[in-house]
Amino acid sequence: MANTSQRVIIDTDIGTDIDDAYALLLAVSSPELDVRGVTLVHGDLRTRAGIALRLLKLAGRDDIPVIPGESKPMNPERPIYWPGHEGRGLDFTDLKIPEGKSAVEFIVNQAGEDTILIPIGPMTNVGLAIRDHPREMARYKGIVAMASTFNGFGPENGGGEHNIALDPEAAEIVLDSGIPILLAGLNVTLQTSLTRGMVEEISAAGTPLARFMSLMTGEWFSVVGRDTTAMHDPLAVAITFDPDLVETCPVRAEVDKAQAGRIAYEADQDSPVRICTSLDAGRFQKLFFSRILEAVG
Repeated sequence: MANTSQRVIIDTDIGTDIDDAYALLLAVSSPELDVRGVTLVHGDLRTRAGIALRLLKLAGRDDIPVIPGESKPMNPERPIYWPGHEGRGLDFTDLKIPEGKSAVEFIVNQAGEDTILIPIGPMTNVGLAIRDHPREMARYKGIVAMASTFNGFGPENGGGEHNIALDPEAAEIVLDSGIPILLAGLNVTLQTSLTRGMVEEISAAGTPLARFMSLMTGEWFSVVGRDTTAMHDPLAVAITFDPDLVETCPVRAEVDKAQAGRIAYEADQDSPVRICTSLDAGRFQKLFFSRILEAVG
């Protein structure tokens, strides 16, 4: 029987907020998706590579390539966000950490009408790929990104968001590319959660993967001082194969680079850009956590 799974590329700043790690685990554990590669963006990419490689190895998916990309935003005057807790308590000495920064080349070479790109960090790699290779990148079936937020139409409603703020120049290139794009913004992702109780269930599985995810999540809870955290990036992964989790609206997007992170939206039925306006949060939570528990078990 032919493989009918959707081919995807995950472009991630894994290791800062814990949601990237859960997004990657959800992606490689979902039979609907065929993860062809993991590209890394922003900050200390050696640490990010170590985290991604360890997770994939423990998940039995070390066949998936991990490719470093751009560590700095397109505008070099913008700061790099690196809190410093990334990788704390983890040992990567047994892993072969990839060198160089060939993520843009990889993303361009993977372009095809059967492939979806899932950026869940700053859009630097994707923006550079589109800027330098627009014809090739136009072949992508689409982009599903965790980015922005939707509070209504008009410039006064263009709330800020972390992934856009870290590289608004790249986001502008992506949103203006003409590629079909679906954005999962904070207005829907903040309806999702991973709680300490859920992490205790993960830990109870007792496997090396369960211990790895529990360790990283506990570190993140300590950093943010909470017992719960939103699963922003896993939602982007989930709607790639289950779009009925959300309702969407076609929009025209204008990135405000002076107030990094803000995007103003106007309704536009002819736009290839859609943003999520509502979420079936209960159904997502059930899907997400059942698959994570199965993956770590």
